[in-house]
Amino acid sequence: MSRQLSTPTAILLGSAMIAAAVYLGLRHGPAAVAPAPGDASHRGEPAPLAGAAERAPGEGAPAAERAPAVPREEVARQAARALDARRPALVERCYKPAIAAQPAPREVKYVFNLTFDAQGRQIARGIIEDREASRPDVTACLVTALPPVAVEPPGANVRVDVPFSLP
Repeated sequence: MSRQLSTPTAILLGSAMIAAAVYLGLRHGPAAVAPAPGDASHRGEPAPLAGAAERAPGEGAPAAERAPAVPREEVARQAARALDARRPALVERCYKPAIAAQPAPREVKYVFNLTFDAQGRQIARGIIEDREASRPDVTACLVTALPPVAVEPPGANVRVDVPFSLP
């Protein structure tokens, strides 16, 4: 008579072996790589960018390296004004239908994470909901109903957090 493992037993044993291999592999972490002899990073100094010696400071530097010409606080104020200008339309389209269906909570609070490029165009947006005042139906509507926000050109990429609430 030959003995064979049942399918559930084989799956369980295979899963245990994979879990043990992953655990032991992650426990030790990635292997450390020794820096090259002339590498500045092992002394705590930043490594120079390729071509940095040939250009004057601030000349031809990528946008991520340049400081914005417009202060971050001003960009945040401009973004807040742009969101406030859209508030009436968002209340009509997103908030009022949700309140009609379910009256609580009355106020919804968000923080918009907005990133603008050097020309002031929105290149990324995230929404953080306040757990105490959360309405997933309103949030889903905001994601689709809110067009990209624009600000005056800041001169470099800028990321800001803007509080926002409805109504």
